[in-house]
Order: sequence, then structure tokens, then C-alpha cells
Amino acid sequence: MNTLIFLIAPALVISALSILISRRLSALQRGPDVPRDWTLELSVERYQPMLRLLSEDDICFLRSQPGGSSALVKRLRRQRYQVFRSYLGSLQRDFHRGCEMLTFLLLQSQSDRRDVFRALFFSRLKFSLAVLRVHWRLLLYRWDIAPVPASLLMGLFECLRLELFALNPAAEGARA
Repeated sequence: MNTLIFLIAPALVISALSILISRRLSALQRGPDVPRDWTLELSVERYQPMLRLLSEDDICFLRSQPGGSSALVKRLRRQRYQVFRSYLGSLQRDFHRGCEMLTFLLLQSQSDRRDVFRALFFSRLKFSLAVLRVHWRLLLYRWDIAPVPASLLMGLFECLRLELFALNPAAEGARA
């Protein structure tokens, strides 16, 4: 009975992996699932409020006011934390959508663009590490321990956006 399990388990794992790989490949052949006006959504300006959202200036101002209690400051921090997380989720979705679009354009390209694939891989890695760092610092922000470095994420997002428009100049023209 045990030998039967040892024979069936690897076969199931291999089958599951082959199904996952075939689905990923068919999704790449179909193209990314992006809206028709995707160029309008890939805008760094859309995320500019993130930089100011967790600024200590407003917290200091609130503390200096006569009614600025610690409970009010705590509530403001919690609300801004929630809004920032919402922005962060949108930024992550847009970044991954841009990566999908860039991968699709690279696969459709007639020239060999291994350098761009390599840059895209490292960009994804840097973005993922930056998101982890922001999540960690965001937890610390709630207890007034550390500021959140959101500008790094926006810089990586802007680099991806510029690379995307460099490969697809028609998108930049449609945006203007």
C-alpha cells in the first residue's frame, strides 16, 4: 500500500505542475488581461498622495492643537494606514499589470530583448523586496516608530512605465 502511495504522489505532483505551466503559457499567448485604456492607469501621479499620506507634519500639527489628544492621533494614524494600504494594493496591481504588458510586448517583439527581460526580472525582484520593506515599516508606523519609504516603490513603478512606453510608442501617443 505504501509503495502505491509513493508511486501515485509524484505522478499527481507532476500532473499538477504540467497543468499550471500549460495554463501560464496559454495565458502568455493570449496576452495580458489589461483594459483598453491601460496607458491612462499607469501613472505615477495617481500615487503621489502616498508620499504625503504618512507625513509626520499633519500628526505634529494635530498634536499642537488644543483638542489634539493621543486617541485622536491614534485614530488618524489608523485611518491613514488603511488608506495607504489601499493605495499600495493598487500600486502593486498596476505594477504587475505593467509587467504582464511588458512581457507580452517582449514576446511579440521581432528582436531579441534578453537585456529587457533581465531588467524586468530584477525590477520585479526589487519591487517585491521594496513592498515587503514598506509593509514592515507600515506596521511600525502605526506605533509611531518609523517612517514609510514609499518613494522607492514609485521610482521602480516609473522605470517600468518608461520601459513599457519605450517598447510601445503608440501607447504614449494615444495618451497625449
